[in-house]
Amino acid sequence: MGTKLWICACDGKENIILDLIRRKNIPRAVAMYLAARGINAEEVDHYFNNSFADLTDPYRFPGMDVAVKRLWQAIRNRERILIHGDYDTDGITATSLLSWVLEKNGAVVSSFLPHRFDDGYGFTPESLAKALETAPSPCKVLVTVDCGINSCPAVADAASKGIDVIITDHHEPGEESSPALAIINPKVHKELADMHQLSGVGVAFKLAHAFIKYGRDNNLGGYATEMQDVLDFVALGTVADIVPLLGENRILVKYGMETLRKQLRPGIRALIEVAHVDASITPSDITFKLAPRINAAGRLGNAISALELLNASNIVDAYKFADMLETFNQRRQAKEQEIFSEAKHQVESDPFFDKSITITAAGEGWHQGVIGIVASRFARDYNRPAIVLTIQGDEAHGSGRSIPGVNLIKILAKCSHLLTRYGGHPMAVGLGLHKSKIKEFQKEFEEHVRSEISPSDIVDSISYDGVVDLAELQDEFFALYPKLGPFGHGNPQPTYRINHLEIIRTFPIKAGHTKGIVRDINGDTSDFIAFNMVIDPRTTWDVVALPHINEYYGEKRRQLQIIDAKPSIV
Repeated sequence: MGTKLWICACDGKENIILDLIRRKNIPRAVAMYLAARGINAEEVDHYFNNSFADLTDPYRFPGMDVAVKRLWQAIRNRERILIHGDYDTDGITATSLLSWVLEKNGAVVSSFLPHRFDDGYGFTPESLAKALETAPSPCKVLVTVDCGINSCPAVADAASKGIDVIITDHHEPGEESSPALAIINPKVHKELADMHQLSGVGVAFKLAHAFIKYGRDNNLGGYATEMQDVLDFVALGTVADIVPLLGENRILVKYGMETLRKQLRPGIRALIEVAHVDASITPSDITFKLAPRINAAGRLGNAISALELLNASNIVDAYKFADMLETFNQRRQAKEQEIFSEAKHQVESDPFFDKSITITAAGEGWHQGVIGIVASRFARDYNRPAIVLTIQGDEAHGSGRSIPGVNLIKILAKCSHLLTRYGGHPMAVGLGLHKSKIKEFQKEFEEHVRSEISPSDIVDSISYDGVVDLAELQDEFFALYPKLGPFGHGNPQPTYRINHLEIIRTFPIKAGHTKGIVRDINGDTSDFIAFNMVIDPRTTWDVVALPHINEYYGEKRRQLQIIDAKPSIV
């Protein structure tokens, strides 16, 4: 408590704050929040009031017209369409979304998700062969979702079999050009820079949107398909993939949360109940409760059970699959904790650990399905880029997670001579290498990250939107609070520093936490809660806190969730 570096995100933006207050008549606390995110007076109305109609034209994507024409041709000719997805929440929701839209418009569709251990990652010649074997009849069109951009051998194999391949992906493209019929990936095109943060399911949504639009414009169909109805899939996959909730993503998740709360699908309803999520679902519920259960299927079992949950047509089947995911998730949690404890001991026993700015851990037989979560915990807890490897025979398979300012794809490219494979996003990667290369890789990984950041960059810090008094966090502030969301990666909740708070009352609460009432130097008061912190009432405190409305048995009260505190300097 109080050991983190506090950074004000609106420093140097005083003129923007004053302009927002003057021209838009908004509270200073809200103006600080907007200025910290680069929103000026000209942009604020759109930021507050963006609508579903503000989504960009899907036909901005080169190749989109070729893709949708081919899909409608397949429907007209009764040709089977095969969707090849991925085994995480982003890939599973993208698969479910696209299959739902196509089937609703008369398509004959099969879906294939690779098995993490049997098939490995992505669209490969082996996964193509397996997908074709499992399809009830030959297919003529194959659509990849959340994979495929660097799968040139698999695309060539499909083409040799007379199959047209449409790639939808959001991963970084390699140098080799794919022979696919159409490539729908914003990162292939510099002019689509505003779309580069889309998730896999976001790109799949763009294809589905263009498909419906083409069908309606050409009297082919699509009239009964409302695109808002699939936004629950988009919200799940987008939040789970930890892409920034800004721009297009913010609109998709905003309206996707509305669809998700309606629980239109039996599978969504069953998942929400099993995860004990209440009706006011938030993006954090996706991050910490819903997505881990969907991911657990692919981590420990077969991801197809998660797909069957989302596709379930009745509540009986939905509960069956939801219970399966709950069992997988409990097993995942146990294995994750076991490996994290072992890896943590290994890492902290390294005599160079305190001076390192990266983390690399490797263990024999660690469960491949959970090492990515372990890497995430390391990156979060130590604020360092982390790679966790499982050694199986002579090969090591790994997952990496980054911190802001470190592009892991760029770093791994510099280490590529040591790797047998690598890929992913700037913030999350997968890789493979011979076990004899682990020590050399660890050394080079540290060196290359050091060329990008310095030790001062990994000092644990908290960013806040500005310094306020309690009087500034009243009804006027909370009237605009809902317009600032949805909150998540890249668009965090409003966070403020409040100085010289006196604790005037505390209430009994579970050991290790503190709850009570604070008063500032102006005499204004607020409820507060501080998890995993014991705050001494005898001291005056400066705090960084999240203001919110706490509802308890129907009563709504303003409350500060204190996330860090340090004694005030008199």
